[in-house]
Amino acid sequence: MKTLNWLSWATGIIATASIFCGSVNFLFGTHLFGVNHAVNYFHVANSFLLLTICLLVYINLSNCECGKEHN
Repeated sequence: MKTLNWLSWATGIIATASIFCGSVNFLFGTHLFGVNHAVNYFHVANSFLLLTICLLVYINLSNCECGKEHN
């Protein structure tokens, strides 16, 4: 689970960096990494944020003791 936790943090950081690059591109009109349209950064960020959410939900559900009987 620790690996999945690190992976979820990494995907969240990539999404945040992508949002930052898209904001810079939109506000200043710079073409970072050869990307011409700011919306492309937000498409990438959307995918990574979805992956982050799915990983965190999976980690929390696998650690949950819901429905397990305690003796």
